[in-house]
Amino acid sequence: MPATAPDLDPVVAAYRPIPGVFDEAVNADGHPRPHWRSFFDQLAAFGGERLNDWQRTLNRRLQASGIAFNVYARPDDRKAAWDLDPVPIILSDDDWRRLETAIVERVRLAETVLRDVYGPRHLLESGVLPPALVFGSDEFLWPASGWNELPARFMSTFALDVARDAEGRWQVLADQAEAPVGQGWVATSRIALAQTLGGLFVDSGVHRLGGYLSHLNGCLLEAAGERGRAVLLTSGPADPSYFSHAFLARYLGLPLIETADLTQREGYVYLKTLEGLQPVGAILRKRPARKLDPLYLPGFGGDGTPGLLDAARLGHVRVLNAFGAGFVQHRALVPFADRLAREVLGGEMALPDAPARWLGDPDACRDLVHSPDWRIVPLKLRQDPGVRDLATVAHDTDPDLLQRLARDGHRWIAQRPIPLATTPCWRNGRLEPVPWALRLFACVVGDEVHVMPGALGRLSPRPTSMGLPSGAGSKDVWVLARDGQTAAPVVLSQRMARTELQREARDLLAGMADALFWLGRYTERAESALRTLRAVLARLMDAGAAGDTAALTGHLLAVHLPGGHAMDLPPTERLAQMVATVLQDPNAPQGLATSLAAIQRNATLARGVLSPDSWNALNALVADRRWRQELGPLLAQPPLELVDDSIRLLVAFAGTAAEHMTRNDAWRFLDMGTRLERAKQVMALVNQGLRPPAEADRDAALAALLEIGDSVMTYRSRYVTLPLALPTLDLMLLDETNPRGLIYQVLQLERLLAAMPQEGIYRSPAQRTVLALLTKLRLVNAPELVPVAPGDRLDQLADEVLHALAATSDQVHRAYFVMADTATTTFGTTELEQ
Repeated sequence: MPATAPDLDPVVAAYRPIPGVFDEAVNADGHPRPHWRSFFDQLAAFGGERLNDWQRTLNRRLQASGIAFNVYARPDDRKAAWDLDPVPIILSDDDWRRLETAIVERVRLAETVLRDVYGPRHLLESGVLPPALVFGSDEFLWPASGWNELPARFMSTFALDVARDAEGRWQVLADQAEAPVGQGWVATSRIALAQTLGGLFVDSGVHRLGGYLSHLNGCLLEAAGERGRAVLLTSGPADPSYFSHAFLARYLGLPLIETADLTQREGYVYLKTLEGLQPVGAILRKRPARKLDPLYLPGFGGDGTPGLLDAARLGHVRVLNAFGAGFVQHRALVPFADRLAREVLGGEMALPDAPARWLGDPDACRDLVHSPDWRIVPLKLRQDPGVRDLATVAHDTDPDLLQRLARDGHRWIAQRPIPLATTPCWRNGRLEPVPWALRLFACVVGDEVHVMPGALGRLSPRPTSMGLPSGAGSKDVWVLARDGQTAAPVVLSQRMARTELQREARDLLAGMADALFWLGRYTERAESALRTLRAVLARLMDAGAAGDTAALTGHLLAVHLPGGHAMDLPPTERLAQMVATVLQDPNAPQGLATSLAAIQRNATLARGVLSPDSWNALNALVADRRWRQELGPLLAQPPLELVDDSIRLLVAFAGTAAEHMTRNDAWRFLDMGTRLERAKQVMALVNQGLRPPAEADRDAALAALLEIGDSVMTYRSRYVTLPLALPTLDLMLLDETNPRGLIYQVLQLERLLAAMPQEGIYRSPAQRTVLALLTKLRLVNAPELVPVAPGDRLDQLADEVLHALAATSDQVHRAYFVMADTATTTFGTTELEQ
C-alpha cells in the first residue's frame, strides 16, 4: 500500500503483495481494491495495536467456545487449537455471484450423475463415463444401486472447495458430496469475530449466516416429514470435525448421536432413549456411508446400525446425503467434467477444475506417472481441516509403480498443485500476505439450492496446494450485502407448525445420561479434593512445617490417595509429595489431573444440555494453565490461589446447573452423580478425620473436618463449644437438613431414582439399595459411631455405606447406560390418516 496515504496507520500502509502473485486485498501497486477500502479505512483508524488486542480477545473467545480438532486436547495444545485470524477475507459482489453460480451448478450436476449411475446408467452406455471409473470406485456402493425407487434426493447438503490461483483465476479443488463438514466451524468463527470486532463488523454490512442455517433447518424438516424427528449423526469425539458437528446440532436443535444410539425395527429407524424408542425420519450424517450399516457394508468390525440401508431403501428414513453420494466427491470425474457439463447442464462449467487426471486411463499413466509436476494420490483421500494428509505419494523411484497402476490405476489420480493467491493476515505484529482457499456450502430445499453467504477460509503453509489446505489457520469470509439488500440476521423457523405443550421431553440418550452422571461425580470429586487441599495449604501457611501440622494435614489428604503414599518419608516431605500427586499426577485415580480430564471429556459429550454459563465455568477450570505449571517449594509458593479460584468455578458450575437446568432427566442424572460422589467423599472423610494420628491435635482435626465438609457455620450456629466428636458425627452423617451431610445425599438419591423411568411397578434394584441404606442410617444412634479403635461401629458403617454406593452406581449403569436391544415401549409410530 503506497506511503502517500498519510491517514493510514503505518501497519496498514506497510502491507505489500508478493510480486507476481494476485492478492485479494490490494492490487499490484499496493492500492486497496474497492471492496476492501472501507475495511482498511476503519482498520487504519483503530491502529495496529488494536489488532493485537483483537487477536488476544479472539483467542479467549475461541478457547471459551471449546473449538478444537481434538476436543479432549489440552486448551493450550497448539496442534489441536482452532487458529482464527482477526482480519477476514472480503469478497467482491462479482466474485460472489460467480461462486454462487458455480456451487449451484455443481449440486445439480452431482444429483444428475448420481441418479444416473445408480439408476438407468445412460452415461455409461453412451461412453461419457468409463465403467471402470464407476464400478471400480470404492465409493460406488453396490447395495445402493438397482433400487425400485431411487432416493427422493441424493444431494441435500454440499460443499465446494475453491481457490484463486496466483493469476487471480478461480479453480475448483474438490467437490464435497459424501458428508460435507465445516458449517459449525464457520458459525463459531463468525460469532467469535463479530463479537470481537463489534462496530467494525456491523458497519461493514456483511451478510449474516442465519438465513442459510434456516434453510438447512427447512431441508431437514422436509426430509423428516411426518415420520419422526431429524438427528445429526457423528463419528464421535475422536473425529477431528466433532466440534463442528456438535455446534451445528446445538444450533439447529438436533440430537447429536452416534450409530449405537440408533436401531432398526421392521424397516423403521428409532432413537434409543431412556423412555423407549423414538421414531427418526431424517439423519443428517457426518459419517462415511461405508460405516453406517454393517449388514450391507461390512469391513468395520460391525460398527454401524444394522438394517439402516433397508429402512432407507423402503423410504422410512431419509439419509442426508444418500447412500452412495460419495462417488462424485473424488477428482476422477475431472477429465470428464466438460462432457458431463454439456450432456447434463447443456453448457460449460462456471469454474474450471484444478488439473487432475484419472490413472485408470493408460495414456494418463504413461504421460504423468514420472512427471515432477504431478502428484499421485489415492482417490479416497479427503482433505478436511484437522485431518493429516496420510496419502502415500508414489514417486518415479518406485520400481513397482507402473505394475501397480496397471493393476489398480482406477483407484488413483494424478493432481498438479496450483499456485495460490494471497490475502492479508495478522502475523508477528504486522500484516503479511498468506496463501488461502475456501470451502463453500449449500443445501437443497424443494428444487432450490441455497448457498451460505460466507465460507470456511483456510490458510496454506505453502504457496501451492492440491486441495483445501491445513496447518496455517483459518479465516472468516465476509460477503458484503449488495445495494438494496439487508444484512439483518434471519431467525430459524419453527421446527413444527403445530405442536402440543409439554413440560418434559423424555428423549435423553443413554450416552448423554452416562456423561452427565459422571460429570456430576467428577466435579464433586474434584471439589472435595480442592477443599481438602485448601485446608491443608491454609494450615501450612499458618503453622509452617511443624511436624504435628504436617502429620494431620497429610492424614486428611490421604483420603484422596488410597493405599498410602511414601510412608517412609518424614511428615513434611511426605506431605509435599502428596500435594504434588493430588494436584498434578495423571495416574492418581482420585487426583485432580484425572478429574479434570474426565470433566473435560464428559462436559464435551453433555454440552448440548449444559447452559453457556455452566460450560464456561468448566472450560475456564480446565483451561487454567496453572494446572500444567511446575510446582515450586510447597511453603515458598503454595498454590492456594489456584485452589481457591478452582473451587469458585466449581461452585459457579453447581449454581448455574441448579438454577438453569429444568428438572428433567438430564438434571437428575447430573445431580445423581453429584449426590452419590458427595456421599462417598463425606463418609470417607469423616472416618479418616475422626481418627487423627497420635501426634496431631484432635480439636484441630475436627475443625479441619468441618471446614472441608463446608459445615463450619452450621456447627457454630448450633453449638458454642469447640468441635466435639459426637455433634460433628451427627451433623455430617445423620442430619437430614444438612445439604453437605451423608444422609441428605442418600435422601436426594432416593427421590431422584423415584422420578426416573423404569419398567414395572416395583422398585428398581438401585432404589432398593438406596432405600436400605437410608433406613440403616436413620436407625443408627450417633453415640455408637464415636470412634474407639479400628473395626469399630464407624468403620463398619463406612464399609457398608461405600459398598452400597458402589452397588448403586453399578445398578444405575446397568439400568440406564447399557442400552441392549430388548423389548421397549415405542411412541409415535402410527401416522394419522388424512
